[in-house]
Amino acid sequence: MSWIEDAAVLRRRALRLTRGNREDAEDLLSSTLVKAVAHVERNDTEIREPRAFLLFAMKNEHISRMRRVQSERQVRDFGADVYIDHESSLSNNQPDQENLLRHQDTLRAVVHVVNALPPELRKVFRLRFCEEQSYRDIAERLAISEPLARKRVQHLRERLRQALGEGETCNVPEGCLREKSLKRLSRAAG
Repeated sequence: MSWIEDAAVLRRRALRLTRGNREDAEDLLSSTLVKAVAHVERNDTEIREPRAFLLFAMKNEHISRMRRVQSERQVRDFGADVYIDHESSLSNNQPDQENLLRHQDTLRAVVHVVNALPPELRKVFRLRFCEEQSYRDIAERLAISEPLARKRVQHLRERLRQALGEGETCNVPEGCLREKSLKRLSRAAG
């Protein structure tokens, strides 16, 4: 497989993909060629259209690089000032009053609904959301099958959502039914 004949086409495509950055274009072209040759040698394949094969390989290599860069940007925020973020989080650790009141109202509504549940569902609520037991553990503690434990938790969630009026502005987000959220809400209400 000779890429020399198509070198000008490949360089132009690499420049276009890297928006005119010559260094990135050369890196893209080099890594494309290395990977293409490795693929051909590893799979012992015959390439009938080398230009098309290399252009396709270059496009895939470019996409892989873009995903890698995107991933790195998500992990690292290069524009963030670590010291300012740290100082602001230390000085502002109190929730605002509006959120505090909303959480207190939600906690009161959840407690009211849970107290009105039949004892069987209250036990399921306590095991799943307060003790954070797995479905398997709930099934063992209640002497039922695991699918039945899942169904009871699903039924419990549906009853809570209906009682709390999820059809409106979603008074109880999914995370509110977790133990950590309930503890946070109870601390805020107390």
